[in-house]
Amino acid sequence: MTLAQTTRWNNPALLDHLIRIRQPWDRLTRRIVRSVLSRYLPKLSPTIVEIGAGGGQLREWLPPELAAATTHTEPSEPFVEAFRQRHPQAKVVAADAEKLPFADGSVSGVLALCVLDTLPDLATVRNELHRLLRPGGVVIHILDLATSPDSLFPELIAGGELPLTNFARDPGLLAVLTDRQKALFPVADDFDEILAIRWDAFTQFVGMLATAQQPIVADLGPYANLHRPGGFDPDRLALEFMAASADPDRLRALNKALLSLTLSAHQLGREWPLRAISSRKHLRTRLRAAFTAEHGFSVEFAGAVLAWEPASLGEPLPEGAKVLLRHAGRTMARSALGIPALPVEAVEGFTPVPPPREGVRATSVEVFVARHVGGAGNP
Repeated sequence: MTLAQTTRWNNPALLDHLIRIRQPWDRLTRRIVRSVLSRYLPKLSPTIVEIGAGGGQLREWLPPELAAATTHTEPSEPFVEAFRQRHPQAKVVAADAEKLPFADGSVSGVLALCVLDTLPDLATVRNELHRLLRPGGVVIHILDLATSPDSLFPELIAGGELPLTNFARDPGLLAVLTDRQKALFPVADDFDEILAIRWDAFTQFVGMLATAQQPIVADLGPYANLHRPGGFDPDRLALEFMAASADPDRLRALNKALLSLTLSAHQLGREWPLRAISSRKHLRTRLRAAFTAEHGFSVEFAGAVLAWEPASLGEPLPEGAKVLLRHAGRTMARSALGIPALPVEAVEGFTPVPPPREGVRATSVEVFVARHVGGAGNP
């Protein structure tokens, strides 16, 4: 793990920030989490381990009987201390997911909240989870926030691409573009949060503009100095990408600069190959490839689960909005719900209840479930 990642995952202020952004959606997220656990966890003699427990957010969503059967593990000592202060009755130990203090075949379920998308060595963790799970036990991963770029960004960069924020789906910018300009962008939906461009095309063009002292370069934020020797720090780029994505004003300014850069490149006849990427879809693919029969697992579910409630139960909707949706780490006002997700009622075994056409608050949670089916845990 790099210095930047180590610093990020040891800062207790991050835990307070995550509590604040989760709080408006707590009731809906808890329903999804409990429904998934009820459906997929073994029913008899539950012995549960959580990896990467942070400050204990997942514990607050667990039913009391499961919370009592759960041992929480967390590699960060500051996070362990924060966990103990918030949940003094809980069992929590300092341990890395690559080396857990449990006997072979002693655990019926492994839970994780926003963990598997941050791991640089997923294969080693998978093998460790296979070791401690008994046959029929499950790994259940919950992702209620934006996907961490910790695994996606290195893959893109190693392949010669640079990840950008998806300025092509910024509604405020799209409103002022002509149809001809919009046609320059790749096909994408609201939840393809990343655009990737060839590294050499981007840095060569920005370098040319910097030499000409074009002011647009200064507006490119984390991308402004990538053309300079030594100007690239992959961990800082990932951190600044996440920070910009979480700040609407900062994201709008960065998207505007990237849009202007793209239009300038096309006007000058530069090669500017862009493609849209959903980090959640990337994570699904990565997890499916890791938890295969070859490694002693069977994937039982990988996708988004959706829950909704009348807007009157939560914060009022923005003026003119019919739906307030939290999906893929983003909250947005929409005229209709319309996202690809499994209704939580289907997980619970009921017929889904169609939401009304307006006055709805909804959230989705990315869920991954893989069951131990025996066999070798190592490739």
